[in-house]
Amino acid sequence: MPATFKRIDKAGKSAWDAMWKWLKGLKATPDPARSETAATSQADALLTDDLPPQPKVIIITGTSGSGRKSIAKQLSADLGLPYVLPYTTRAIRAGERDGEHYRFITEANFQAMLSRQEFSESVRLERGSYGIAERDLNEALEQYGGAVVVVNHEGMQTLRKRFGPQAIRIFLYVTKEDIRLREEREGAPAEVVEEYLRNYSEQVIYKKESDYLLQNLDPAETLAKIKAFLQDKI
Repeated sequence: MPATFKRIDKAGKSAWDAMWKWLKGLKATPDPARSETAATSQADALLTDDLPPQPKVIIITGTSGSGRKSIAKQLSADLGLPYVLPYTTRAIRAGERDGEHYRFITEANFQAMLSRQEFSESVRLERGSYGIAERDLNEALEQYGGAVVVVNHEGMQTLRKRFGPQAIRIFLYVTKEDIRLREEREGAPAEVVEEYLRNYSEQVIYKKESDYLLQNLDPAETLAKIKAFLQDKI
């Protein structure tokens, strides 16, 4: 092999060695921006993993006489989440029991609780006052991470404003004829049935303000659909 070729080869090899060292130096030098981004992403992941699950308030709302309370109580039992029993001043009806259907109290006691700001939400309707006690709701959320409540449109708005998307709104409705048949079958007073029918149009317009809308024709089917809807949300 000519000596000239050997001299060029050695020079070329020296140049390549120098370039290789320079390239390795570039790879070994960290990119500050990339390192900072990676560290931030890792920190965010750790923070996300450390965050406790947010409590969920499952709100059953809709038209009066649509079977809201029955669905709510069965859903509570099936999910293992407390049903927060409302307070009310309305007259107790035949077949109802205090502490099972409502917490029945006097208007004076209700107003006293209201003045002490003991309700998470409250409303005054034709037949009496209704409210969810803050203490009861907080206890359910702290111990179980969730709760089931039945409220009207005003109560739903109050809870949604407080809990944001953690308040899951489920709207139930039936036809006017269904309301009449159900309430008469259950022995509801005629004035209650007429009140439900009178307020139907005003209540049903809020069905669009919900996360899930269902016509409660078959309670078993309604429950199955609600549980399927909630599967990835609680």
